[in-house]
Amino acid sequence: MSTNTLQLTRANNAPVSSALQELFTAAGHLVAALSATLFKTAEPRALTVFEEAEQVRKMAEAYADSDRGFAADLFAAADRHEMANR
Repeated sequence: MSTNTLQLTRANNAPVSSALQELFTAAGHLVAALSATLFKTAEPRALTVFEEAEQVRKMAEAYADSDRGFAADLFAAADRHEMANR
């Protein structure tokens, strides 16, 4: 009767795992760069003083029926803001 013995030695996988890690990192950077390019949104611009005042006036109009005093205060604030920044 004979016996065969098979000895398995584990190869050094450090270079392979390191290369795979670098590959996945590079792929992640590529996906991030592509999505930033494809879905690029414009930077919001700053509103002018007139546009800010108009937004407050629109808010005041929304409250005009339910709270006239608050609406009047908002209209006055919009006017002061616009006059102070001319």
